[in-house]
Amino acid sequence: MRHQKAEQHKQSFIGLRWQSYLWLSLLLLCMCTAFFALNYHALMEQFHARQQAEINSLRHHIKGLFSGSSDRLIRLGGALATMNDLGETLKTNKPSQIQSTASHYASLGYELDLRRIALYSSNATLVSRWAQFGSEQLSAKIYQQAIDKVQQQERPVTLLNCQPLCLLHAFVPVLAGGKNVGVIALGQSIADFIIGFKQATGVDIALAIPADDQHRLQLSNWGAKIPALTDAAKLMPLLRHLSEHTPEPKKFDQGQIIEWHGAHYDVHSLPLNDIISGQPGFILLISDVSQRFHDIEQALRQGMLVTLGSLIAAELILFALISAPLRRLSRLTLTLPLLAEGAYDQARQYFSSQRKKARFQDEIDFLYDSAVQLSHQLEQNSLSLASKNKELAEERDFIQGLLASAQVLVVTQTKEGHIRVGNNFVSQLTGYHPGQLHGKRFVDLISDSESREEIRRKLQKLFNSGRPQMEHEHELNCQDGERRKIAWVHTPLQEEYSDGSALLSVGMDITERVKAESRMRWLANHDPLTSLVNRHRFIEDLSHTYDEVSRIGNSAALLVFDLDHFKEINDTSGHAAGDALLKMIADELRSRARKSDIVARLGGDEFAMLMPQTDRYGAETFAKQLNERLAGTPFIYDEKRYRVGASIGIAFLPEHGATVQEVIANADLAMFEAKRAGRSRARVFSYELQQSQALTENVYWKDTLLRAMENEQLFFYFQPIVAAKTGQIVYTEALLRLKMSDGRIVTPGEFLPSAERAGLNYALDCYVVKAALKILSANPDKKLSINISTAALNDSGWTEALIEAVHQQRLSPEHMIFEITETAVISDMEKAKQIVEELTSLGFRFAVDDFGAGFSSLYYLKHLSVEYVKIDQSLIKDLINDGEDKDFVRAIISMIHVYGKKVVGEGVENAAILEILTSMDVDLVQGFQIGRPAEHWPAAPTDNEDLNPKTFNHSIDRL
Repeated sequence: MRHQKAEQHKQSFIGLRWQSYLWLSLLLLCMCTAFFALNYHALMEQFHARQQAEINSLRHHIKGLFSGSSDRLIRLGGALATMNDLGETLKTNKPSQIQSTASHYASLGYELDLRRIALYSSNATLVSRWAQFGSEQLSAKIYQQAIDKVQQQERPVTLLNCQPLCLLHAFVPVLAGGKNVGVIALGQSIADFIIGFKQATGVDIALAIPADDQHRLQLSNWGAKIPALTDAAKLMPLLRHLSEHTPEPKKFDQGQIIEWHGAHYDVHSLPLNDIISGQPGFILLISDVSQRFHDIEQALRQGMLVTLGSLIAAELILFALISAPLRRLSRLTLTLPLLAEGAYDQARQYFSSQRKKARFQDEIDFLYDSAVQLSHQLEQNSLSLASKNKELAEERDFIQGLLASAQVLVVTQTKEGHIRVGNNFVSQLTGYHPGQLHGKRFVDLISDSESREEIRRKLQKLFNSGRPQMEHEHELNCQDGERRKIAWVHTPLQEEYSDGSALLSVGMDITERVKAESRMRWLANHDPLTSLVNRHRFIEDLSHTYDEVSRIGNSAALLVFDLDHFKEINDTSGHAAGDALLKMIADELRSRARKSDIVARLGGDEFAMLMPQTDRYGAETFAKQLNERLAGTPFIYDEKRYRVGASIGIAFLPEHGATVQEVIANADLAMFEAKRAGRSRARVFSYELQQSQALTENVYWKDTLLRAMENEQLFFYFQPIVAAKTGQIVYTEALLRLKMSDGRIVTPGEFLPSAERAGLNYALDCYVVKAALKILSANPDKKLSINISTAALNDSGWTEALIEAVHQQRLSPEHMIFEITETAVISDMEKAKQIVEELTSLGFRFAVDDFGAGFSSLYYLKHLSVEYVKIDQSLIKDLINDGEDKDFVRAIISMIHVYGKKVVGEGVENAAILEILTSMDVDLVQGFQIGRPAEHWPAAPTDNEDLNPKTFNHSIDRL
């Protein structure tokens, strides 16, 4: 198995031995190449330096030849001008004498190697001429210019002319008596010293001058002819080649190596103007350097052979040096996979066997030792890693499960703001499957297009600034067009955990919360049933109007409406009919009101309207027309027709009260007077109405209760409810009390009738629930029961605070019990059942209070999720003396137990009644014998005390 793994390992990579050998070989090759290149460069540098030195010498040489020949001609001209009184002869201008002198110069021409001698008068007229090869072709214009120049400068002039032979001419002035009387011109062929230059230097020379005729050696591309050229048969084709491929001969001023017909030539150009002033044309120096190039190539070949031999020898030596140690290292490499396979013992045995036993050790021996130590560490780490992997797997499964089930949106974004991945809840909420989300821009999910660019900039700034996080709330576009309100928290990801993502974005769907908050804000100022403003908001608007009319002296009317026969409609057709009627009245008031009027539902069947800028006539007219409209439009519900009307009380601001509360109270008095006067009519307040005691009392309690709820003057007394057999407190009932301004404590029996007539029952229920929540929040270990009215089972709005408290874990629902009456149960059974089931599903419990007053309600027990049934104290108080009551109560207890409910006996005033109820298997008892209502929590009995029925009296004395 190990050999198979090793063989597979060999095939998958290049061994270190070969890698080292290849890299070192490449290094040696590079060094040899560099040496060869440096050698070549040095040879070429030497060649160019030598050529440059030779060319400089040749330039001086050629210049020396021309300048030497010119000087010789000028000296000869000067010597001839002084011989035979040539100046005097030209001055006398006698032809015979001039011809005699010229013939004498002809004999000297051969001796002095001259090709031409000519005499000119002062006016440039040819006097005498001698030429070695017949007639000359020097143009009159050229010699005229030369003679003029000599006479102007009074010094010799040199020029080169090649028609047909290339002659170097020297024009020398002839003087007589210090005056210029003529010019002697001498011409010498340059062929001799050009041939001598070739013989002395071995360098070919070509003379090029501007072409002016069809010369046989003509270079048309350069516009020149070649009158003088060494080895013309060989070099003329080369010159034509150069003129065809090099447009300007100036290219050769610095020299250029030309390869042509297997040979190398070094070509340099020298302008004639540098030699003979004002002379056009140039001289080409052509050196055959083929032999030198051959010598360089020969030296390079020899160097290459030496280098190649050295490289081969070095490669062999290198291979021998690295093979032995790297072979051991290769064996170590082939064994290391055993550690990855977990074969630690087998690997250690092999490492130990391969380690050298010699005295001197090397790094590979230390590597073998380290491999043995590593095997021990890996063995320990693998065990630890296996344990850690198990923990990580459990954490991974937990996180994956959390992301899959958590009701939050989790997405990751790239630096450019594109979504990489989202959890399942993102797809569920938005309707986009993961493939649609991948690559989509995050900001494109935001509904508000104007905010997208701002969010994009903030996210980019968050990524670049290193801030820990960013939060914002925006609506999210779902695929079906729905918009969801999402609270986002964006956190930059560390690069090592980002997997290409830049931001982790977690969103919480707060749509329902925002709707609930909006609804709660709306409910804080409006009546949920009719959508009119509520009492609290109406009092604020009324106070504002009162201040305004008091300040500017205007008047405003306050109308208070109380529906006639509303209770009868509720009792006969149910609360649904009552709600429909309230909505109809609200719609009617809203449709008839002006834009400046404010319509409110104060509670129950009581409405109010504030009419600014209205006098008595306007208010009474509105009230009259409203009742006429209601009388002409009977209320129809469930095929039943009802006459509807309203008793309306009218008061004016600020005429009928020094305060807003007083105006409201006086409007209530007027409304009660209208009701007493026969209903469906209106009355304007007058101070004579305050004499009616009954009206005053109802208005008083209504106003008192509203202020008490606003100032939290209503509070609880507490009475224990204990187990009949053990005496242990099971829960405590909270009994509502009102503390008056004079310190007197008022029970509900005194103010509840007026509160019911004023429609304040529901408001009192909400107050009681909130107060109980506050008590249980401060005492989480207590259990409390509270009483709620019929109104609470017709409107579930009061349950919202309870549900929120349970969801936020501020309340344990099993610690709160709601007590409802038989009347509340049977008034609207379906609505009551819905509310009871909703709360019991959360863990709240219910008790039926005052059971037995109406025996017909016994049937409904099995349809309601109540846990306790409290027998009315009217059936309990005569148990001692009335045998029929005893049998009746026993039968009720048995039937209640059949339905699985617990029985609570109320009104236990003495020990005898307690003992009777205990014998009847009553579960719980309550009454003055157990404990009186008190302002503080009742104390619990000790756990080790015997609380059987015979000793029960002793324990309850402490309560």
